[in-house]
Amino acid sequence: MKNYTIGRRFLITLLSLILFTLFSFAGEVKPPYSKKALLAELVKLNDQDIPGAISRQWTHPTDTYCGAVFDGDSVVSPIGTAQLIQNLICSYVSPDSKYYKSREILDHLTLAAKGLLNLQHEDGTVDLLSANFHSTPDLGFTIYPLSLAWSIMGKNEQLNYGEFPAIIKQYLLKAGKALTVGGIHTPNHRWVVSGALAWLDTFFPNPEYRARIEQWLAEKIDIDPDGQYNERSTAGYTPVTNRSLLKIAKTLNLDYLFEDIRKNLNLTFYLVHSNGEIATESSNRQDKYQQSNMAGYYLAYNYMAIHDKDERFAGMVRYIEKTVQLNQLSYLLPYLLEDASLMQELSEGTPIPTNYHKNFKFSDMVRIRKDQTDLSIITNNTTFFTFFKGEAALEAVRLSSAFFGKGQFQSQQLVQEGDSYILSSTINGPYYQPLPKEKIPADAEAWGKVPRSEREQSQIQILKTKVTITEKEGKARIRVTVDGPKNLPVTLELGFRSGGTLTNVVPKPGISNAWLAKNGEYATYQKGNDVIKIGPGLCAHKWTQLRGALPKLQADCLYFTSYAPCEFEFTVE
Repeated sequence: MKNYTIGRRFLITLLSLILFTLFSFAGEVKPPYSKKALLAELVKLNDQDIPGAISRQWTHPTDTYCGAVFDGDSVVSPIGTAQLIQNLICSYVSPDSKYYKSREILDHLTLAAKGLLNLQHEDGTVDLLSANFHSTPDLGFTIYPLSLAWSIMGKNEQLNYGEFPAIIKQYLLKAGKALTVGGIHTPNHRWVVSGALAWLDTFFPNPEYRARIEQWLAEKIDIDPDGQYNERSTAGYTPVTNRSLLKIAKTLNLDYLFEDIRKNLNLTFYLVHSNGEIATESSNRQDKYQQSNMAGYYLAYNYMAIHDKDERFAGMVRYIEKTVQLNQLSYLLPYLLEDASLMQELSEGTPIPTNYHKNFKFSDMVRIRKDQTDLSIITNNTTFFTFFKGEAALEAVRLSSAFFGKGQFQSQQLVQEGDSYILSSTINGPYYQPLPKEKIPADAEAWGKVPRSEREQSQIQILKTKVTITEKEGKARIRVTVDGPKNLPVTLELGFRSGGTLTNVVPKPGISNAWLAKNGEYATYQKGNDVIKIGPGLCAHKWTQLRGALPKLQADCLYFTSYAPCEFEFTVE
C-alpha cells in the first residue's frame, strides 16, 4: 500500500508537470508574430512593467515633485514621467490587460499629469537635469508619448479619464507655444521638434505649428546620398529621426519625406552585423561602439512595408522579430494601439542580404558580408576596421604612435585600388624658432602673447601612415605601414568583445584585459562556438598606452608593437 501511494503521488506530479509544459508551450508566442498575437504579448509585458514603473513615481503629497518619475539616481525626469503616462494608458484601455479601467491606474495617471505640469516652466519648456535646462528638444521628446496617449484616449472615449485629459491638454498647449519658438542643439532635434508639432497639429490645428515645421524643413533633411543621416547614430537617433519624419510626412502630406526614410532603410540592410546587431562604429554620437540590435527599426520598416507593399521591408520586419527579444519591441505597443493600419499582416517577405560588398563613399564606410562573417572599413575614424563572425567580434582596430603626443591614427582619405582599400594620413611634428625682433611685444611676455603660427618652423618631422585592407572569401589581409622618425614606438590595438577567450597570447603586466601578441604566431579569440584567428603577431616592445593615444578600449585588447619605420602584415579570419 505504501509503495502504491508513493507511485500514485509521483504519477500525479509527473502528469501535472506534463500538462503545465504543454499549456506553457501552447500559450508561448514565437516569431514570426501575427500582429494580433504580438499586440497581446506586448500588453502582457506592459502589465508586468507597471509595478516597477509606478514604484519610481513620487506619490506623497509633500514630495516636491509629487506625481513625477525619478531615474536610477533619484533625479526627476519629465521624459520618464511622460513615458509612464503612455505605459499606464496602454494598459488602462486594453481589455486584455489586468489593469483595464483600473481606478488605481487612473489615479497614477492623474498624479503623473499634475507632476508633469508642475515640471513645465512658464515658457512651456522642461529640463533634462543631466544637461539641458529650459530645453525645447527635451520638451519635444515628452510630446511623443503624451500624444500617443492622447490619441489612444480619443479612440477609447467611452472610458472614464476624470480630470486627466484637462491637465494634459494644458501641458500640450503650453508646449506648443514653446516648440514654435525654441531652439535646438543637434540635427535630429529639428525633426523631433517638428514631429512633436505635427502631433499637436493633429489634435489642436494651429497655423503657427505648421509654419514652424516648414521653417525647419526649409533647411532640408540632413541625409547623404548613401542614406545616412548626419549624426550616423544608427543605434540611437536614426530610428528617432525616421519616426519623426514619418509623423511629419503623414500629417502634412509630404510624400517626399517618405523617400528619405526609404533611402535610410535601404542603406540599413547593409549595416546589419552577422550576429544581428546594427553597426555603430561610424556613429558621431554617444551610441558609438554601443552593442545594439535592429529593434528600434521595426516601426519604420513595418510602416513602409505596408505603405509601399515592399517585400524587402517585410523581410526585415520578420528578421527583427527573429533576432530580438520580445521585450525590446515594447515601445511598439502605443503605436499599435493608436494606428490600426500598423496591424496589417505582412508576408514572410524577402530575406535580408547576407552576401554583399558595398562602398558607401559619402558615409565613409565599406561594408562587406559573406554569410556569417562581416567587416567594416571606416575612414575619418580612429577605429578603421571591425570584423564580426557570429558571436565573436573584433569590435575595433586602432593604431597609435608616440609622435609628439598626437599619433592616434585617423585616416584622411580612403582610396580603392582593385580589390583593396587604402586608408592613409600624413601629419607633421615641427619645432619652433625664436620670434623676429619686430614680432616681440614691447609690453608683454612673448610666448603667451604671440601665437606659435608667427614663429618659423624647423626640424619638421613627418609621420606617414598607410593601411591596406583586402578581403577575400570572408577573410581580411591587413598591411599597416608606418613611415616616421626612426625608433618611434608604434602600437596596434585590436579590441575584441569582452567575455570571450584569447589564446596563444601573453598577458600585459599591470593592465587588466590586455595581452601582447607572440612574435610570428597566430592568436585566437573565441566566444560561444565562433572563433576569430589573427596573425602572425609582432611584439617589439610592451608599451601599449602611448602618450597622446586614446585610452584603452573597454574590450579584451590584443596588442602588436614595433618601432618606426615598420610594417605589420596579418590576416583576420
